[in-house]
Amino acid sequence: MQTFDIEMAIKAQKEFLIKKGYPRFGPANGICYRCNKNIYTEIDHRGYKTGISVEKAGSELVTGCPHCNYSYVG
Repeated sequence: MQTFDIEMAIKAQKEFLIKKGYPRFGPANGICYRCNKNIYTEIDHRGYKTGISVEKAGSELVTGCPHCNYSYVG
């Protein structure tokens, strides 16, 4: 099961970056630079869902928007 909570996901990503020594690519507030949707919110697209869960934010480097596929790298 995946948990979607904006504040918890932001905190999880921040802690993951510090732990691994990685740079931040994603928006600190979770709002995508391109589509203005929060990357840590689950959106149902009638057949598939997008969004970054708390669990994913705490275990993977965020490099792009799950909603519009905009890359935050380079």
